[in-house]
Amino acid sequence: MTAETLFPSVLGADFAALDPCLRRVHSGQPCKLHGSVTVERGTGWASRVLGSLASLPSAMKDATIEVKIERTNRGERWIRVFAGQHRMTSTLHEDRELLVEQLGPAALKFRLSVRAGEMRWVLEHISMFGIALPLGWFRIAATINSRDGRYHFLVDSHLRGVGRIARYEGLIDVDD
Repeated sequence: MTAETLFPSVLGADFAALDPCLRRVHSGQPCKLHGSVTVERGTGWASRVLGSLASLPSAMKDATIEVKIERTNRGERWIRVFAGQHRMTSTLHEDRELLVEQLGPAALKFRLSVRAGEMRWVLEHISMFGIALPLGWFRIAATINSRDGRYHFLVDSHLRGVGRIARYEGLIDVDD
């Protein structure tokens, strides 16, 4: 599999059902996108530690975001720069029909689905430093859709007994 086919490979025939804006972003072609984002962070010590390990940004409202998507040997690299300062890099690849996102020492495996043109990411496995963690401890999900021709994303993560780790939502301009 090449990076050019990462999301089409994971989604199969459902890739064609994505909103055209999402298909452009997830086509596997390198690109640089710009938009705005709001980030909420948990305030407890555990959520701060987990957020730091995963290189999650600090809380911010209506900040700029730049997203650079690059192809790699195994899939894609997403480099996000929040408010021109904080850099968060993740790599994505496929593992047996699941999308794996490596974010610092955390590896998250998601099952992707498409409904009414939007893409949902549902967590199916999580590990930290290569050690599997109980899935029931976490609630991590993402919804990606299009709003007025812009790429809209909402990612929300919680840890049982701790609360929110981080929530970020934003809109990115996608040129034709």
